[in-house]
Amino acid sequence: MTVAALRSSFRHWRCAAALALLTQAMAPQARSDVAVFPPVAILVGFGPAQGNDQPARPDAATLASNRMSPDMSYEQTARFLARHLGRFLPGQPSVTAQHIPGGAGLVAARKLAQARPDGSLIALLSSNVIYASALAFPGADLRADAFVWLGGVAPDAWACIRTSASAGKKTIWAGSLGAGSRADVQARAMRDLVQQRLEIASGYVSRFELIRALENGELDAACGWPMSDLQRRHGEWLSTGKMEIFGSFSRSMKGLPPSERPLDGAFALALDALAAEAELAWPLAAPPGTSEPVAAALRKALEALAYDRAAVEDAQRAGISLDPVDAAMIEAHVRRLHRLAPDVRERLQRLYAPR
Repeated sequence: MTVAALRSSFRHWRCAAALALLTQAMAPQARSDVAVFPPVAILVGFGPAQGNDQPARPDAATLASNRMSPDMSYEQTARFLARHLGRFLPGQPSVTAQHIPGGAGLVAARKLAQARPDGSLIALLSSNVIYASALAFPGADLRADAFVWLGGVAPDAWACIRTSASAGKKTIWAGSLGAGSRADVQARAMRDLVQQRLEIASGYVSRFELIRALENGELDAACGWPMSDLQRRHGEWLSTGKMEIFGSFSRSMKGLPPSERPLDGAFALALDALAAEAELAWPLAAPPGTSEPVAAALRKALEALAYDRAAVEDAQRAGISLDPVDAAMIEAHVRRLHRLAPDVRERLQRLYAPR
């Protein structure tokens, strides 16, 4: 090779090297992913065989053992997540479920708020915690909109049902599980916001009691019924005409007949705020300040459950619905609830107020 050729080759190599260095400097820095996750604990604020119809007030803690729905189990869902979530996290860490009772889930939420944001502690929270924070209930000394939301296990709609025997009655008696419970809040919303002819019958302490009272004619109606549970466990009520749905709280609120939809703007916004619970029923959260790589790994693991054969089969055996709700959607609902107009917030506070 001639000297001229060597010089030309060297110049070509030097230009190529300089271009490579320049390209590397201008390229965006890749985000470092989490290499290995620490052992993870999933907090759950409710006990065995307990669901989400708990009064959303801290003074309801003593009622936690008997005012919950036996049809939905937060602890069962947390144990399910503990069995499978670790397989999809970096390093496949151990995952355990930890029961933290008290304050309708607020005690667990407070512990999460103070936890290290390293992914070692997350929580399966009740929507009660979100509403208690957004509506500034006494004792709700935390901001749910500060949590990093990871997604939800499954959305659901909530139905108001009445017996066929109640048709034509001037007054329909709806059962309540106590002030602040979903059964009570939704029945009062149907009465006060949608102007249904309802009277509220308090004193019931479990959904089993509501079922018994509906079947023996003691009650005419009940609200706050999970639509999935209604179809799975009590489908014959609807198929035989023994019961009918006369209102629902869902993503679209399509369950309300057009003649019964509120015209007042504040009424409509209040109902929309209640309907948001359809996607807030089973949300998972991480502590405030959790980094994006850690949150992304947890979100990805949660989403993967719906596509994993072993997890899907296990969920079916346990009676758990797997229909993931996007974390961004939950975050949007939480932000919206924390930014309600004063008149809308006041209407909702009256629905939840102790009586």
